Amino acid sequence: MNIEEYVKAKKAGEKEYDYCVSKGIHPYLVCLDDMLSRVEVDSRVKLGLTDIPMEKIVGTYNEGRSNAFARNFMPLLDKDSEFAMKWANLYESMEAEGLREPIIAYEFLDQYYVQEGNKRVSVSRCMGAVTIEGYVTRIIPKRNDTKEIQMYYEFLDFYEKTQINYLSFSKEGSYTLLLKATYDTTDQAWTDEMKSDFRSSYITFSKEFTARGGSKLALTVSDAFLVYLSIFGYAEAKEALASEFRDNIGKIWNEFELYSRHKTISISLNPTTEQKKHTFSMFIAPKTYAAAWVYEKPKEISAWTYAHELGREYVEDVFGKQINTDAVFGVSVCEAVETMEKLIADGYNILFTTSPQFFPACAKVAVEHPDVKVLNCSLNLSSRHVRSYYLRMYEAKFMIGALAGALATDDRIGYVADYPIFGVTASINAFALGARMVNPKAEVYLEWSTVKGSAPKERFREKGITLISSRDLNAPASMSREFGLFRRDGEDVAKNYALPVWHWGKMYEDILRTILNGNWKNEEESAGNRALNYWWGMSAGAIDVIYSDRIPTGTKLLLKILRASLTSGGFNPFSELLKFRDGTQIEAGDGLAPEDILKMDKLLYNIHGSIPSIDDISDEYRAFIEAQGIFRPEADTHLSDASPVTGPDVSPIVQASDSITDDSPSDGPDSSGS
Repeated sequence: MNIEEYVKAKKAGEKEYDYCVSKGIHPYLVCLDDMLSRVEVDSRVKLGLTDIPMEKIVGTYNEGRSNAFARNFMPLLDKDSEFAMKWANLYESMEAEGLREPIIAYEFLDQYYVQEGNKRVSVSRCMGAVTIEGYVTRIIPKRNDTKEIQMYYEFLDFYEKTQINYLSFSKEGSYTLLLKATYDTTDQAWTDEMKSDFRSSYITFSKEFTARGGSKLALTVSDAFLVYLSIFGYAEAKEALASEFRDNIGKIWNEFELYSRHKTISISLNPTTEQKKHTFSMFIAPKTYAAAWVYEKPKEISAWTYAHELGREYVEDVFGKQINTDAVFGVSVCEAVETMEKLIADGYNILFTTSPQFFPACAKVAVEHPDVKVLNCSLNLSSRHVRSYYLRMYEAKFMIGALAGALATDDRIGYVADYPIFGVTASINAFALGARMVNPKAEVYLEWSTVKGSAPKERFREKGITLISSRDLNAPASMSREFGLFRRDGEDVAKNYALPVWHWGKMYEDILRTILNGNWKNEEESAGNRALNYWWGMSAGAIDVIYSDRIPTGTKLLLKILRASLTSGGFNPFSELLKFRDGTQIEAGDGLAPEDILKMDKLLYNIHGSIPSIDDISDEYRAFIEAQGIFRPEADTHLSDASPVTGPDVSPIVQASDSITDDSPSDGPDSSGS
């Protein structure tokens, strides 16, 4: 009889018991029966014979002999007791023959509670078993809005497709992300081969991650595996050896640390202007930099690419031979890594990628090339190796909203938005606030250009709405004048009043100066263990508004005052009581925090319309919105200390004139980011 094994197990149980008591935790097995008395049960489903992950067995179904075990299923009763003798005999039997009879258990919220077989679980744990066979009944609670229940229903969907029950995530949306990261599907049932391949790679990763000290981080192994897949991809992970996992885990260890923190993103609101001083700079040869831009679409058909390309040309004019630049157009998501690798091989050590869909590729390239500075045009995406950048367009939208409110003859204004992504809701709300500021009766009618069956022009015509805020950017190939704020006086006649200016060139200039003056590393240190997102606006000279000469003089004066206030940083459009369509409200006081503005996902009460769900979006835009949409489970953000602000430079687009004339050039619409 293995009574000595019982004594060892009892010591482990007593240690767990003492720890729980010291922390004020119930020291015995958790009783599911007690928990269910406080829960509304939806249904019970028999799963049959199942391999139960040992680490997910957390308690017993009813009280019974729960006090005979500590919380970790190690025994507590005296070694001379009948219980101890039965435990020791079972240990001897299982050592010789293995588990002869499966346990009976209930699964609730992805954890297991034993009805019959507590001693079998206890002995199996002492023997180091990873799983144990059992007949399982799943108890499904009624659905509600709590995070715990929402994540459990995500798990149920995942389990239906994969029959995998050994994963544990800490953040909502992770099961869906894992499905897309592995076999790029959310509806396909996994084959036995798919399950086997995944289990093999997951177990290998788990061993290497744990050996590296992963258990000390505040994330689960499943969380860490999802981070790993987001950078290296499942195709590579599926074939990786233990040594390759070990090397790659070391390369991205700070990404695991980042994921485990509550605040993962540091927002920089203005460029760093103070030059870093080097004591021995006179003896250091200046480093040569070459910057390349990677575009998803050609500039001839994409206003988005065209605007960024103007920024690259502006950089060439500013820096001359100091920084060599180049651009690659028409790069698909699957070609992004290869394209960036080729650019690096050609000597480019600064890469600007202008689509959020390139972010995973950026992370992989940045990890493999730590000396290359990789940036992605996106918001709220988290990586210690990639910096993201974007513009605070809501400031310009507030100004244009004020102009629209002044020009609205019947208090109704149309607004066309493109993508329900980070920052866009803030732009819509800021526009509505501006309109309401000068015209308390102003109502904004919202339409989306990317939803299925979208026809904003027809919808506005039906309502008789003629004053419309539409796309901010136009592609060179188009002759349409329906951009910015315009009034449609006839069937195809648009009279333009104002246009937001995305001055990417100024932002690129300041980012490059940050690199040249040695502040890149300083910014990284200031961000601490958080990802760094640049989110610059009028105070950085990266955004402006140009408007028509036909605007009344008094209204022009108002726009100049608003521009000056926004540029100085002395005014936040979201600095009043904010009332939303769903009946909630926020007392903003001196203004909402940047992270709250960035992640805003509700519309103000004077806006007629709604934010579309991902299922409403046309198929051609879904991938982009899944990468950057406000529906995506996102990390929390943190506001970094703002850098000293200098006066903004004037946009080169606006230098010649501060107005739009009737014969201003226009081009075809693309993504406005509005």
